[in-house]
Amino acid sequence: MSPPLEAVVSLHPPKDVSIGEIEQELSRIWQGSDGAAGPSAVRAATFTLLVYEPEAPTGVPSPSVEAMAAQNPCRVIDLCPLVSDDDTGLQAQVAAYCPLQKRGHSNLICCEYITLQGSMLALERATGLISGLLINDLPTYLWWQAMPDPNHPLLRSLVGLGQSTDLTSGVRVIVDSSIFSDPEIGLQQVRDLQAAGIPVADLNWRRLAAWQELTAEVFDPPERRVALPDLDQVVIDYERGNSAQALLFLGWLAGRLGWQPQSRHWEDGDYALEHIHFQSPAGRPIVAELAAIPLGEVGAVLGDLVGLRLDSTNAAANCCTVLCSSTTGCMRLEAGGKAQSCHVEQVEAPLDQLAEDLLGPQIQRWGQQNQLYAESLAVAADILNVPRT
Repeated sequence: MSPPLEAVVSLHPPKDVSIGEIEQELSRIWQGSDGAAGPSAVRAATFTLLVYEPEAPTGVPSPSVEAMAAQNPCRVIDLCPLVSDDDTGLQAQVAAYCPLQKRGHSNLICCEYITLQGSMLALERATGLISGLLINDLPTYLWWQAMPDPNHPLLRSLVGLGQSTDLTSGVRVIVDSSIFSDPEIGLQQVRDLQAAGIPVADLNWRRLAAWQELTAEVFDPPERRVALPDLDQVVIDYERGNSAQALLFLGWLAGRLGWQPQSRHWEDGDYALEHIHFQSPAGRPIVAELAAIPLGEVGAVLGDLVGLRLDSTNAAANCCTVLCSSTTGCMRLEAGGKAQSCHVEQVEAPLDQLAEDLLGPQIQRWGQQNQLYAESLAVAADILNVPRT
């Protein structure tokens, strides 16, 4: 895991306000912070972050919001639906949080925090209010902490905000496919959003970076690169509970090599195996196996990759590769008698990279990996569209 994030302190604790007084109360917070008794708190923002948190407690910032406040001046609008069939109306709170002062700093760059809590119907009706709270001329991000159903009324309204205001870049959606209750449906929903022209990033994609980099690196030598067309056997082991990382990695690999999915079938057992058949550009058949591995201790992030094996039915091809997590080892993937001829390495990718550690870097580097993600997701969606037998 990454080093602990900077802690934040409350410049102004959460305060209940009427819906029509949100901006006025925020202004009063800053007017009352003149630095007479310590560092001055500076009102600034580089973006607006909408957060949809169906299961979050209200009144305190979540760890992800603490991360934002510690690293970036911003305005956070936290949308908290009440689990109720009643249309309870909308309640609002405002607060401000600042990173703990570093020695020698005379100013604190703080984060504004607005909470809107109410029934789902009340939140859906509040999109006009939410639109008025966005900071024009700055990017707006929506961290959607649920299945990204394009037909969800609130999600549909929120992603449309950028089309109805003078925001220059529209609303950029962030999801984490590791929390999808149905990863296959969730990934297809993300693909549908992208197909509709909505920019989407997946924090789970960032967890694959070390695996992708090392996979590419081991095929950099010319004598191994020439063997890539012979690659026709893939095994991907992942922590049982969520297949999103495995599907995204396979989508990335198949997309880079031009493989087309042909069929897939499920095999029950200790490892819940799925076999996916592809065809290479040269017509070569390829088989990929996704294995859901039951680990002794369930991590905070479901579905982390734990191992990868790439091989060929051509015994002369120099492409056998085994990559495995440094925390789980390579024993299962080294079985079969060919380990001595394989390139074996451990991937130094920490398990359980929490969303709050990934959210800030994703926002700061928006766009650098999104095209590759979109291409890989499209291949993963093509795989999922092949009927399972």
